[in-house]
Amino acid sequence: MTNEIGKFSLEHVSNLYTQDANGQISNHTNWKGTSDVAGIAYGTLIFGPNDLTEMNDNLQGGPVKWIVQAFLPNGSTLAGVGNGEWSKKPGEHIWTVDYIIQISDGSKIRSIGEIHLDSLVFSGTDYSVE
Repeated sequence: MTNEIGKFSLEHVSNLYTQDANGQISNHTNWKGTSDVAGIAYGTLIFGPNDLTEMNDNLQGGPVKWIVQAFLPNGSTLAGVGNGEWSKKPGEHIWTVDYIIQISDGSKIRSIGEIHLDSLVFSGTDYSVE
């Protein structure tokens, strides 16, 4: 990891589930909150796609995508798309995520966070990518 550039904290808004032509299911979770890097942030964290028969306690992790729009304190806006992985934290009601976000200004950020399923809070740390 490189240098820490800020923290983020987001609250759960809603879920949307989709199924593709092959029967694979994706879970789209919507979040809103604040980021030291990006100001006000709204984003969708997409888990999957997964086969229906995999969507149970045996599923320990998989691909994740983060699509975000941020509204900075100076009035400007940025968007980003991140790809990475999620996993269950053993023995806890927490999912961890780790992905690299390509930002619309050309920069990249590595984001590592935790989703606390009991409180529906998604928080973590952003790092510079070189």
